[in-house]
Amino acid sequence: MSRALVNVTVAVPETRQRDLLAAMLQASGAKVLQIPLVAIHDHPDRAAVTAWLGRFLDAAPDLLILLTGEGLRRLLNLAGREELQERFVTALSQVPTLCRGPKPERVLQELGLKATFMAAQPTTAGVIATIENHSIEGHRVAVQLYGDEPNLRLVDFLGSRGAVVDTVA
Repeated sequence: MSRALVNVTVAVPETRQRDLLAAMLQASGAKVLQIPLVAIHDHPDRAAVTAWLGRFLDAAPDLLILLTGEGLRRLLNLAGREELQERFVTALSQVPTLCRGPKPERVLQELGLKATFMAAQPTTAGVIATIENHSIEGHRVAVQLYGDEPNLRLVDFLGSRGAVVDTVA
């Protein structure tokens, strides 16, 4: 293994997978300073997210678009705190899912589930390209957002195609 980073100090500002990244750098000889600059927190409006979970469980959507793995993990954790996790996972198993990229797909796999669709590219444009030839008029589409960014491009596209959109941050 190359020791190309001997005598180099690397600051690792990542929060997710910080230990893995640090170990990789250390294996190459670097001295690693772990300095997380980003923290990921639950949405501050727990009631809004719980209400979304309730709507999802009361009448499952025709399609669930998952933009992030971390967001799906946070939904699962909240469902667990609300004693709804088993029902949520059961509902997830029955709803077609479209994953923007590999991270939400990985979370589904950890639950023993498989994504129905993968985005053509792991971007909003890729999600749109994947569903633009599918009829979604009158369909209920749930979207797990990337943080609290409203993703107006995706939401407006879905609305313009006649979908009823329900987002959760």
